[in-house]
Amino acid sequence: MSLKNVYIALVLSTVVLGCNRHKPEKDQEPLARVYDKYLYVADIQGLINDKTSPEDSARIVSEYVENWVRQNLILRVAEDNLQSALANINKQAEAYKESLVIYAYERQWLAENLDTVVVDDSIRSYFDNNKKDFTLKTDIYQLAYAVVPVEVKSADSIQYWFSRGIEKYRLPIERYCAANCQSFSLNSNIWLNEDDLFKLLPYDMYAGGKFRTKGIVTYRDTSFRYFVKVDDFHLAGDLGPFEYQKKGIKEIIINKRKMELLDKTYKDIYTEGLKRNNAEYINKEQ
Repeated sequence: MSLKNVYIALVLSTVVLGCNRHKPEKDQEPLARVYDKYLYVADIQGLINDKTSPEDSARIVSEYVENWVRQNLILRVAEDNLQSALANINKQAEAYKESLVIYAYERQWLAENLDTVVVDDSIRSYFDNNKKDFTLKTDIYQLAYAVVPVEVKSADSIQYWFSRGIEKYRLPIERYCAANCQSFSLNSNIWLNEDDLFKLLPYDMYAGGKFRTKGIVTYRDTSFRYFVKVDDFHLAGDLGPFEYQKKGIKEIIINKRKMELLDKTYKDIYTEGLKRNNAEYINKEQ
């Protein structure tokens, strides 16, 4: 036994509760007892490591043992006062455990067997055959934006560049924004919905359909100036463009495969179990 373990054992001897009154069944050193339930040294393995000082080790273990005693005293009182409900609680706990085991098996099985590769042709086909399911619930936009602190006096340069064409002036815009902007994005190929905009820009800047135009929109508050160039947009109620729906459709296809794979797997387990006589219906009506 290491010096640290000897030290801990000496400290722990002060927190052992009544171990001499009820001899533990296990051939191990007990640390505490609550009624006929014991906490052993083996139960706290891994609680500390060799890098922990003897003083900290003793404190950590002492606190753990005290918490164990408190919890088990409370548990005993709760069990004594809930005898009529214990059977149902145990049944619920067992059902929950079974669900966790099955869920863990499903995750492992799917990780090993589910095909998650979805080609663009499959996504396009699903989109074309289910367009009624892809009506937009909010406006969406393709845009570039820049947010500049109000003290930057040359911020009007951004509006000039945006109006003349981002691609034409991309290099000077990127350099300027990197040096002066609070945030910016010149990638107008990504579709953004109103939840996305809320994270980037003041609500008053785009509320009431202010971005429903292909052009420059500006806004100012006490801290920043905001510049937006809207390249394209679709309104709520429109059919969402394929590129906007693409990621969601891929997830739909994979989830469908997942359900089909699990359904087939469970049917195979059921059939094989009956075939091997691992299960049977007793006194089943013919």
